Amino acid sequence: MLGLIILVGFLQSWSIALSILCFCLISAVMTMGANIQWGYAGLINFGIMGYTALGGLAAVLVSVPPVREAWQVGGLNMILCAFLIALMVFSIRFIIKKYKKSNKRNYGIALVIIVGLILLRLISGPAIESIEAVSPAT
Repeated sequence: MLGLIILVGFLQSWSIALSILCFCLISAVMTMGANIQWGYAGLINFGIMGYTALGGLAAVLVSVPPVREAWQVGGLNMILCAFLIALMVFSIRFIIKKYKKSNKRNYGIALVIIVGLILLRLISGPAIESIEAVSPAT
């Protein structure tokens, strides 16, 4: 492998050879992480990836200052959407706990999801457009 990278360096360019070497090193580290994550049994644990994503989100939220104008034009509606999603989850949870397996329970869950998605689209659409219209660079 090293010989091929040196050959690429001489025949093409050293920046391409170093890019390939960096890509190989990154892939090796990711492979070791996947081996640690999955182990020899091959059991996937998505919980760790979820917490990794939350850690990345936390790093972005802490390191980047908020755009106040974007929060003013659409932030309240986006918070309302988050509460609506929570209400949908709790409503579905209530329906699952309250009713036994039947068509009535299935139709109730479907109704909550359909109505919730329609309301989410009606509330979040204008909020997303107004937030995207804000240019934080100016």
